[in-house]
Amino acid sequence: MKIEITPTTKHAALLKRALALVLGRGRGEVSLRLLGAKPMRALNKASLKHDYTTDVLSFDHGQTPEGRLLEIVICPDFAKSEAKQRGIPPEQELTRYAIHGALHLMGHDDHDPKAKQRMWRAQERAMKRLFGARYVPA
Repeated sequence: MKIEITPTTKHAALLKRALALVLGRGRGEVSLRLLGAKPMRALNKASLKHDYTTDVLSFDHGQTPEGRLLEIVICPDFAKSEAKQRGIPPEQELTRYAIHGALHLMGHDDHDPKAKQRMWRAQERAMKRLFGARYVPA
C-alpha cells in the first residue's frame, strides 16, 4: 500500500510504519493529512455535521484500478493537547490517531461498548508493537 503524508513531519517514518502495520501490503493508496484545529473543525462539520475539532477522521473513497483509495486526517494540535493532559509522549498520541483511523478503514467500529473494546485492544496491541518498551499506555 502506498502511503503519502502531507505536510511532511518529523514523525513520518513512524506514522508510515503504523499505517503499514494496520493496513497491510494490499493494493491501493492511503493519504494521511495533518490539519490544524480550525481546518479540522471545518472538515468535521462538513463531513459529519459535528461542529467541533476532533482527533481523527477516516474516509474510504472506494476502489480504483490501482486498489483502494483511503484517507486519514489527523489533528496534531489535538494530539499534543491530549498527550499533555494524559502525560504521554505527543508522538505516541499522534500515532494512536493514525492507528485508530486505519482500524476504522479496516472495518472496526467504536459506537457500541463491545465493538469499542475490541477496537481499543487492537489499537493498543499495534501501539505496543511499534513502541515496545517505550510504550506509555493511554
